[in-house]
Amino acid sequence: MSSDLTSIILLGLGCAANPWGIMVAVLLLNARRGLWVVWAYVVAWIGAISVVMALILGGVRSSSASSGSTGKAASIAELLIGLALLGFGVWRLLKARRGSASDAAEKEQPAWLRAIEDISIIGAFLVGIYSATYPVVVAAAGEILRDDLSSADTTLYAVIFVILGSSTVFAVAALGTFAPARSAPFLTKMRAWLTVHNAAVMTGILLVFGALLTTRGFQSL
Repeated sequence: MSSDLTSIILLGLGCAANPWGIMVAVLLLNARRGLWVVWAYVVAWIGAISVVMALILGGVRSSSASSGSTGKAASIAELLIGLALLGFGVWRLLKARRGSASDAAEKEQPAWLRAIEDISIIGAFLVGIYSATYPVVVAAAGEILRDDLSSADTTLYAVIFVILGSSTVFAVAALGTFAPARSAPFLTKMRAWLTVHNAAVMTGILLVFGALLTTRGFQSL
Protein backbone atom coordinates (compact mmCIF):
# COMPACT_ATOMS: atom_id res chain seq x y z
CA MET A 1 0.00 0.00 0.00
CA SER A 2 1.44 3.38 -1.00
CA SER A 3 2.03 6.11 1.54
CA ASP A 4 -0.39 8.35 -0.37
CA LEU A 5 -3.23 5.86 -0.01
CA THR A 6 -2.34 5.24 3.63
CA SER A 7 -2.65 8.95 4.34
CA ILE A 8 -6.07 9.10 2.64
CA ILE A 9 -7.27 6.10 4.63
CA LEU A 10 -6.10 7.63 7.91
CA LEU A 11 -7.75 10.94 7.09
CA GLY A 12 -10.95 9.17 6.08
CA LEU A 13 -11.01 7.37 9.41
CA GLY A 14 -10.34 10.68 11.15
CA CYS A 15 -13.30 12.23 9.36
CA ALA A 16 -15.48 9.29 10.41
CA ALA A 17 -14.30 9.47 14.03
CA ASN A 18 -15.98 12.83 14.63
CA PRO A 19 -17.75 12.12 17.96
CA TRP A 20 -20.25 14.92 17.41
CA GLY A 21 -21.32 13.47 14.07
CA ILE A 22 -21.70 9.97 15.48
CA MET A 23 -23.63 11.15 18.53
CA VAL A 24 -26.08 13.14 16.41
CA ALA A 25 -26.68 10.11 14.18
CA VAL A 26 -27.43 7.97 17.23
CA LEU A 27 -29.82 10.58 18.62
CA LEU A 28 -31.67 10.92 15.33
CA LEU A 29 -32.59 7.24 15.41
CA ASN A 30 -35.11 8.17 18.11
CA ALA A 31 -36.56 11.17 16.27
CA ARG A 32 -40.35 11.24 16.29
CA ARG A 33 -40.58 11.62 12.51
CA GLY A 34 -39.01 8.22 11.95
CA LEU A 35 -35.93 6.85 10.31
CA TRP A 36 -36.20 9.19 7.32
CA VAL A 37 -34.68 11.80 9.61
CA VAL A 38 -31.42 9.96 10.25
CA TRP A 39 -31.07 9.04 6.57
CA ALA A 40 -31.53 12.69 5.59
CA TYR A 41 -28.67 13.45 7.96
CA VAL A 42 -26.47 10.74 6.41
CA VAL A 43 -27.23 11.86 2.84
CA ALA A 44 -26.38 15.46 3.78
CA TRP A 45 -23.11 14.37 5.42
CA ILE A 46 -22.02 12.34 2.38
CA GLY A 47 -23.11 15.05 -0.03
CA ALA A 48 -21.38 17.81 1.91
CA ILE A 49 -17.97 16.17 2.09
CA SER A 50 -18.26 15.02 -1.54
CA VAL A 51 -19.08 18.50 -2.82
CA VAL A 52 -16.34 20.18 -0.77
CA MET A 53 -13.80 17.60 -1.93
CA ALA A 54 -14.82 18.01 -5.59
CA LEU A 55 -14.74 21.81 -5.42
CA ILE A 56 -11.27 21.88 -3.89
CA LEU A 57 -9.80 19.31 -6.27
CA GLY A 58 -11.33 20.94 -9.33
CA GLY A 59 -10.66 24.52 -8.27
CA VAL A 60 -7.04 24.11 -7.20
CA ARG A 61 -6.14 22.01 -10.23
CA SER A 62 -7.60 24.52 -12.67
CA SER A 63 -6.05 27.54 -10.96
CA SER A 64 -2.61 25.94 -10.59
CA ALA A 65 -2.35 24.06 -13.88
CA SER A 66 -0.42 26.78 -15.69
CA SER A 67 2.07 27.49 -12.95
CA GLY A 68 2.65 23.90 -11.87
CA SER A 69 2.28 24.94 -8.24
CA THR A 70 -0.48 22.51 -7.28
CA GLY A 71 1.70 20.44 -4.99
CA LYS A 72 3.18 23.44 -3.18
CA ALA A 73 -0.22 25.08 -2.70
CA ALA A 74 -1.60 21.84 -1.30
CA SER A 75 1.36 21.49 1.07
CA ILE A 76 0.89 25.03 2.37
CA ALA A 77 -2.83 24.40 2.88
CA GLU A 78 -2.05 21.14 4.67
CA LEU A 79 0.43 22.91 6.94
CA LEU A 80 -1.97 25.71 7.80
CA ILE A 81 -4.81 23.30 8.55
CA GLY A 82 -2.51 21.18 10.68
CA LEU A 83 -1.37 24.17 12.71
CA ALA A 84 -4.97 25.32 13.14
CA LEU A 85 -6.11 21.88 14.34
CA LEU A 86 -3.10 21.53 16.61
CA GLY A 87 -3.63 24.97 18.11
CA PHE A 88 -7.33 24.35 18.69
CA GLY A 89 -6.56 20.99 20.27
CA VAL A 90 -3.99 22.50 22.62
CA TRP A 91 -6.45 25.25 23.58
CA ARG A 92 -9.12 22.66 24.40
CA LEU A 93 -6.61 20.63 26.42
CA LEU A 94 -5.50 23.63 28.46
CA LYS A 95 -9.10 24.66 29.01
CA ALA A 96 -9.96 21.20 30.32
CA ARG A 97 -6.95 21.16 32.64
CA ARG A 98 -7.99 24.47 34.14
CA GLY A 99 -11.02 22.68 35.46
CA SER A 100 -13.61 24.69 33.61
CA ALA A 101 -17.30 23.99 34.06
CA SER A 102 -17.46 22.38 30.65
CA ASP A 103 -16.88 18.89 32.05
CA ALA A 104 -19.97 19.11 34.20
CA ALA A 105 -21.96 20.42 31.28
CA GLU A 106 -20.84 17.50 29.11
CA LYS A 107 -22.30 15.02 31.60
CA GLU A 108 -25.71 16.63 31.58
CA GLN A 109 -28.13 16.31 28.71
CA PRO A 110 -28.36 19.76 27.11
CA ALA A 111 -31.67 21.10 25.89
CA TRP A 112 -30.70 20.64 22.25
CA LEU A 113 -30.32 16.89 22.81
CA ARG A 114 -33.94 16.72 23.89
CA ALA A 115 -35.10 19.08 21.16
CA ILE A 116 -33.47 16.99 18.44
CA GLU A 117 -36.15 14.35 18.94
CA ASP A 118 -38.62 16.72 17.23
CA ILE A 119 -36.35 17.70 14.35
CA SER A 120 -37.74 17.70 10.82
CA ILE A 121 -36.23 15.96 7.81
CA ILE A 122 -35.07 19.31 6.44
CA GLY A 123 -33.62 20.19 9.82
CA ALA A 124 -31.73 16.89 9.96
CA PHE A 125 -30.40 17.51 6.46
CA LEU A 126 -29.08 20.91 7.52
CA VAL A 127 -27.53 19.41 10.65
CA GLY A 128 -25.75 16.87 8.44
CA ILE A 129 -24.26 19.67 6.36
CA TYR A 130 -23.20 21.51 9.51
CA SER A 131 -21.72 18.47 11.28
CA ALA A 132 -19.42 17.14 8.55
CA THR A 133 -15.71 17.15 9.41
CA TYR A 134 -14.62 19.82 6.94
CA PRO A 135 -11.03 20.46 8.16
CA VAL A 136 -10.18 16.81 7.54
CA VAL A 137 -11.88 16.94 4.12
CA VAL A 138 -9.73 19.91 3.17
CA ALA A 139 -6.64 18.14 4.47
CA ALA A 140 -7.45 15.02 2.43
CA ALA A 141 -7.94 17.11 -0.69
CA GLY A 142 -4.57 18.74 -0.03
CA GLU A 143 -2.94 15.35 0.36
CA ILE A 144 -4.34 14.22 -2.99
CA LEU A 145 -3.27 17.42 -4.73
CA ARG A 146 0.17 17.42 -3.15
CA ASP A 147 1.17 14.24 -4.96
CA ASP A 148 -0.11 15.40 -8.35
CA LEU A 149 -1.96 12.15 -9.10
CA SER A 150 -3.60 11.24 -12.38
CA SER A 151 -7.28 12.04 -12.86
CA ALA A 152 -8.24 8.40 -12.35
CA ASP A 153 -6.23 8.07 -9.13
CA THR A 154 -7.50 11.41 -7.89
CA THR A 155 -11.09 10.26 -8.35
CA LEU A 156 -10.35 6.90 -6.74
CA TYR A 157 -8.69 8.43 -3.69
CA ALA A 158 -11.51 10.94 -3.29
CA VAL A 159 -14.11 8.16 -3.42
CA ILE A 160 -12.17 6.10 -0.87
CA PHE A 161 -12.03 9.09 1.45
CA VAL A 162 -15.76 9.81 1.15
CA ILE A 163 -16.66 6.17 1.81
CA LEU A 164 -14.44 5.95 4.87
CA GLY A 165 -15.36 9.43 6.09
CA SER A 166 -19.05 8.56 6.02
CA SER A 167 -18.71 5.03 7.36
CA THR A 168 -19.63 5.68 10.99
CA VAL A 169 -22.75 7.77 10.43
CA PHE A 170 -23.86 5.35 7.70
CA ALA A 171 -23.24 2.36 9.98
CA VAL A 172 -25.26 3.92 12.80
CA ALA A 173 -28.19 4.61 10.47
CA ALA A 174 -27.98 1.12 8.97
CA LEU A 175 -27.88 -0.58 12.37
CA GLY A 176 -30.85 1.41 13.62
CA THR A 177 -32.81 0.70 10.45
CA PHE A 178 -32.07 -2.94 9.67
CA ALA A 179 -31.19 -4.36 13.09
CA PRO A 180 -32.93 -2.12 15.63
CA ALA A 181 -33.47 -4.77 18.31
CA ARG A 182 -29.96 -6.21 18.20
CA SER A 183 -28.20 -2.85 17.94
CA ALA A 184 -30.27 -1.00 20.56
CA PRO A 185 -28.10 -1.91 23.60
CA PHE A 186 -24.89 -1.08 21.74
CA LEU A 187 -26.21 2.23 20.40
CA THR A 188 -27.55 3.19 23.82
CA LYS A 189 -24.14 2.58 25.39
CA MET A 190 -22.46 4.50 22.58
CA ARG A 191 -24.77 7.46 23.09
CA ALA A 192 -24.10 7.53 26.84
CA TRP A 193 -20.33 7.21 26.36
CA LEU A 194 -20.15 9.90 23.69
CA THR A 195 -22.33 12.27 25.70
CA VAL A 196 -19.79 12.10 28.53
CA HIS A 197 -16.50 11.76 26.63
CA ASN A 198 -17.06 13.50 23.28
CA ALA A 199 -15.02 16.55 24.33
CA ALA A 200 -12.00 14.45 25.27
CA VAL A 201 -12.25 12.37 22.10
CA MET A 202 -12.49 15.48 19.94
CA THR A 203 -9.45 17.02 21.62
CA GLY A 204 -7.44 13.86 21.02
CA ILE A 205 -8.44 13.79 17.34
CA LEU A 206 -7.48 17.43 16.91
CA LEU A 207 -4.05 16.91 18.47
CA VAL A 208 -3.24 13.73 16.55
CA PHE A 209 -4.34 14.94 13.14
CA GLY A 210 -3.02 18.44 13.75
CA ALA A 211 0.44 17.04 14.49
CA LEU A 212 0.23 14.67 11.52
CA LEU A 213 -0.78 17.35 9.01
CA THR A 214 1.71 19.87 10.35
CA THR A 215 4.53 17.35 9.98
CA ARG A 216 3.42 16.35 6.48
CA GLY A 217 3.13 19.98 5.44
CA PHE A 218 6.62 20.86 6.68
CA GLN A 219 8.18 17.82 5.06
CA SER A 220 6.65 18.49 1.65
CA LEU A 221 7.59 22.18 1.41
